[in-house]
Amino acid sequence: MRFLRSLLLLFAVFILAACAATPEPLPAPVPTNTSVPPTATPLPKRAPLLRVAILGEPTTTNVWAMFDETGTDYWNYATQAEYWPRLYHLAPPSMEFKPATAMGEPSPIVCDSATCTVTVTLRPDLTWTDGSPLTAEDVAFTASTAMQFRLGLDWRQAYNPDVLDRVEALNDATVVYYFKVKPSVNDWQYGALQGPIVNQAYWGPRIVRALNLLPDETLLPTIRELEIEYADMQSQIESLNLSLNSMAPASTVYQDTANHAQRLQEDLNSVYNKLEKNRTEYETKLAEARASLFSLANANEPTLGSWKFASHIEKNFENQANLGTPFGAPWFEAVRYITYPNELTAVQALEKGNVDIILTPDGLSSRSVSRLENKPGITLNHNVTRSARFLAFNHANPYLADPALHQALACIINPRALVDELEGDVVLLPGFVLDDFWRNMDAFLPCAGQTGETPLEGATELLRTAGYSWSEEPTLGSPGVDLRNPDGNALPRFTMLVSKEEVLRVKAAVYIARQAEMLGLTLEVRQSNPDDLLYSVYGSRNYDLVILGWRLSAYPSYLCEWFTPEEQNAFAYNGSRLKAECEAWGETSDLKQAQVHASEIQSMLIEDLPLIPLYAGARIDAYRNVRYPFENVLDGLSGLYGAPALAIPIP
Repeated sequence: MRFLRSLLLLFAVFILAACAATPEPLPAPVPTNTSVPPTATPLPKRAPLLRVAILGEPTTTNVWAMFDETGTDYWNYATQAEYWPRLYHLAPPSMEFKPATAMGEPSPIVCDSATCTVTVTLRPDLTWTDGSPLTAEDVAFTASTAMQFRLGLDWRQAYNPDVLDRVEALNDATVVYYFKVKPSVNDWQYGALQGPIVNQAYWGPRIVRALNLLPDETLLPTIRELEIEYADMQSQIESLNLSLNSMAPASTVYQDTANHAQRLQEDLNSVYNKLEKNRTEYETKLAEARASLFSLANANEPTLGSWKFASHIEKNFENQANLGTPFGAPWFEAVRYITYPNELTAVQALEKGNVDIILTPDGLSSRSVSRLENKPGITLNHNVTRSARFLAFNHANPYLADPALHQALACIINPRALVDELEGDVVLLPGFVLDDFWRNMDAFLPCAGQTGETPLEGATELLRTAGYSWSEEPTLGSPGVDLRNPDGNALPRFTMLVSKEEVLRVKAAVYIARQAEMLGLTLEVRQSNPDDLLYSVYGSRNYDLVILGWRLSAYPSYLCEWFTPEEQNAFAYNGSRLKAECEAWGETSDLKQAQVHASEIQSMLIEDLPLIPLYAGARIDAYRNVRYPFENVLDGLSGLYGAPALAIPIP
């Protein structure tokens, strides 16, 4: 489950190809009736060098390894990810889907009984750093290579061989995509259209040896045939063994059935051995071919982006602005990444004016923030991160399956008050989606914005209207007594699981239990180690409530992945309307239709609240001598790898 893996790992997202607009003069002030003539705001001059403090040493691994699990590294992404073009990108700060090397929108997707096709037209004014034009052949070559080697991570997100059949160049400016099935928005706009593109003329001759090491093309279909045969035989054996339970052990039919099952088992063992032999051969050869591909040198590789490689000397990695592209020109002639041994030395360098930005994967620590606060010339910018926390219910417990109870708890928890209670680097999580492009702005949590007695009154009214009752209703300072559900049954004591390794989650659980007590609910906070907690939720499913965390991706497919398919729904939430909406969403490849489905699903989740949004992490960036064309952006500057193409020098 992708959403389970996101609990354990940072969700590997596409590198945002941030492109600055060509610098233009700032508007002059409006003239007024005064004797002092108005003056125009001076245009910042292009600066020679942007200095970025980093805490790791970049390596010049080649592009094939860098966007695969093998070579992925934050510092490599930060320094080199913008070397390679993409057809489309997510433009900060709203992360709106926009053309990059493509011209306009793709053609409509056309499907027949065999395949789905769609075309993209390239801009005509794109040249690699060696002066050669970017063509459709470059796009087709990149996709073909990624699929032949079955590369992972960013490559697989873009060029998934399970969905994408092939990519061809119709002519120099037109790319044709052939899909095995109708692609979803995740496969298309957030997949193939955002994949990195490399230079075919450079890489084509260099990968020949690695291509020759790939496994025989017939191995993979052979493996798939054996897998199908194995599954079919296994099903037959299970069916025969089940039928034996209804037969007399001494009967002829019992013996015949048992003998048949035994023969099938022997055949199954033979198929298994063949399957494992073919798998081993395939995986061994594929690993050898990938290793050869990843080891290829990349000196003087043509690139096409906002920046191009300049030098890498000891602790200094430098890029030069790639001027003359249609993407716009950075405000700095060059950007230098200076490696410091730890955050403290980077902070000291910022204080002394030796660097302009500190770049860290997770933002600055609270200790560094305290040190830099109120320092002249230094800007500390707070941004919400994609790391979000939710209170989840096990709907298999009939007492916890009632949306009215969830609504009342959301009221009494009051996420805004919870954020104040935690006093940490957290911010309000107002809903299930963070990106404005996908967020339903009209979907509000119950009692949103209320303070004082109002949330308690609102929660009490919600329960009363739903048929709950008390022998003594709750009032401010006096908790409810003998809370009963609409059937007249007293609500039992519930257990709320929380990871003991995250202090803020524990504090949040204690706060939630205290607030719930005001309604007459008893929630026992039980701290657990992460592995046991995950098993309780996703394995045994033996829990009542739990505080969970996810990293919310830019494309909010997690809204459905949380609850579908049913056998992986750890929350036992049976939302038939949501299931139908998710199915419709998964079938569309139209971005606007997908927005409508995502918005409707958010409305449903706000209504039923199978998960209550609690809070999101905050990230603090520090910089001086520069500003950005936005005040805030999701995941902060570290999420944009410093966004050097968008940094504007302060005159």
